[in-house]
Amino acid sequence: MRTKTEARREAILAAAKAVFEEVGFEQATMSEITARVGGSKATLYRYFDSKEALFRELLRRSASEHRSTVFELLHPCGLTDEDGFPPEVAESLALLNPEADVATVLQAFGERIIKTFHTLEKLAAWRMVIAAANDPEVGRLFYENGPARGMQYVGRYFDNVMKAGSLRKADPRVAAIHFRALVESEVEESGLFNARPELKDEEIREIVARAVDVFMRAYGPEAK
Repeated sequence: MRTKTEARREAILAAAKAVFEEVGFEQATMSEITARVGGSKATLYRYFDSKEALFRELLRRSASEHRSTVFELLHPCGLTDEDGFPPEVAESLALLNPEADVATVLQAFGERIIKTFHTLEKLAAWRMVIAAANDPEVGRLFYENGPARGMQYVGRYFDNVMKAGSLRKADPRVAAIHFRALVESEVEESGLFNARPELKDEEIREIVARAVDVFMRAYGPEAK
């Protein structure tokens, strides 16, 4: 039988999960969670000292219970396309048009990736996930339900343009990994370590242009 303290803790976690899934980690606040569960914010802080602490506990539980809801804690649920992607992911992947010029597509896609997923707020959430991934099941669930699924889609794009002769034939999965690494190479570590300001649009364009240039030199169509 649960004690009153345990019941209160579970109610707080349920309220936090609902808020995270409805508005995402970035927009969630301790005030909103308090309003959902009732009582005072001081009481909430006696159980969890921050929304990050709540987030980590929900990630841990999601993994231990073998549920695939880890990604939903970062992105509002109920707003997915036919492939199950949240809007910001779906909008980014929709830029991968295999009929258009590859370098132009990759420039637009790379810029969207940085603008959408490398904001200071998003990176704060990523740090929470990385910390929670000390539990390997947490890391596995998040990776499989988030980044891995997106990269499969990118790999299919590269497979299509390789078959069309717009890029040299290679492993499309590896090409997708290489492209992502090039785009993120100038921004990921400084962002994760909270060591840079928010990027300006012109900086993003230049960063992605350099990445696309290197990628096309490596994967451009073979000379006939």
